[in-house]
Amino acid sequence: MELSQLLNEIRANYETLFSRSQIETILSAGTQLEKVITARMNKDEEILKAARAELNEARRQWHHMQIEIDSLHAMERGLENSLQATELRYQTQLKHLETEIEDLEKELQEVRQDIEKQLQQHEILLNSKMRLEQEIATYRSLLEKEEKRYLCLNQKTKDIRKPTTSQIAFILPSSSKLKKHEIEKMEILTKQAVLNGGFVKDSTETHNTIQTEKVDEVIKEWEGSFFKDNPHLRKKSVSLRFDLHLTATDEDCLHMKQKSLPDIEVRLVMRRSCSIPSIKT
Repeated sequence: MELSQLLNEIRANYETLFSRSQIETILSAGTQLEKVITARMNKDEEILKAARAELNEARRQWHHMQIEIDSLHAMERGLENSLQATELRYQTQLKHLETEIEDLEKELQEVRQDIEKQLQQHEILLNSKMRLEQEIATYRSLLEKEEKRYLCLNQKTKDIRKPTTSQIAFILPSSSKLKKHEIEKMEILTKQAVLNGGFVKDSTETHNTIQTEKVDEVIKEWEGSFFKDNPHLRKKSVSLRFDLHLTATDEDCLHMKQKSLPDIEVRLVMRRSCSIPSIKT
């Protein structure tokens, strides 16, 4: 009995000691845990504050970036509109320039064609001038030889006669013949002069505008008409001089058809310097 009682007491003492140590252990563990929790809470609170500050900064940056994005979108729309307007304007200008280039190319082609025509006409006129100058030189040399021969014969004559005045009648071809050669203008000038020593110098000038191809024919008609209408004259007593003036009468002759010659002015000058007996007064 005493042993069991003793054991119970020992058990009770041990239980008391164990419970106290356990309580102390629990209390110390709780205190340490509380300290750890408090430290962790403080740390987490700081982390939370930093996270909140970072979040606020991120929100501020996002808001700023959103505003910037909106402005960039607006700028993009403005640039697109400006680009479209610029493309449209340049397309219009390009079409206008293409039209001007086409017109200039056509005008250049026309100018080149006109230059070629003018060169051809110039060559034709030069050839005509050379041919006519050769014919004129031939006529002139023949007439001058005839006149010199006649003057040499007259110089041998010593008879002095009274000065008289005579008039040479010269009738141009009929109007039908003039129309045939398309004469546009006619001016006849007759001059008479009595020279000392009994010589009479008569001159008649006629200006006509005729076609280039008809020069030879008109000259022959004029010469024949002159001596036909003045039968009392001899061919050797009269000097006929034909002056051909290669002047275009039509201001628009440069625009005539290709290979066609312009009208020219032909001047017929008739002079006589001889003794009076050859003329019936």
